[in-house]
Amino acid sequence: MESDCPPRAPHDGPEPQAERVTSLLQQLAAEYEAARRSLARASCDYSRRALVEAHLRAVTAWQAELSQMLGEALALALVKARLEEVDRRLAAEEGDNAVAPGEEPSL
Repeated sequence: MESDCPPRAPHDGPEPQAERVTSLLQQLAAEYEAARRSLARASCDYSRRALVEAHLRAVTAWQAELSQMLGEALALALVKARLEEVDRRLAAEEGDNAVAPGEEPSL
């Protein structure tokens, strides 16, 4: 028997939880990467701070949503793993010039 309901478009309603979790983790990783790259490029401390804070506000919001969906411990573990992946990838791209979070870029 066929359903009378039309097929649902990908963004026509609430996403299944697994898809939403994947989407949030991708967005979170992209914002974190943007913050890391901004940190390396900004020319003054004020600019660096403003750029990083803007990106990290989004990261914090998505982490909070993940915590509500999955529980804090699982959300933190997933976020930590994803951010470590970003750090490893950026370090590989940057080679010897890599700047870890909290470190000053070398001149």
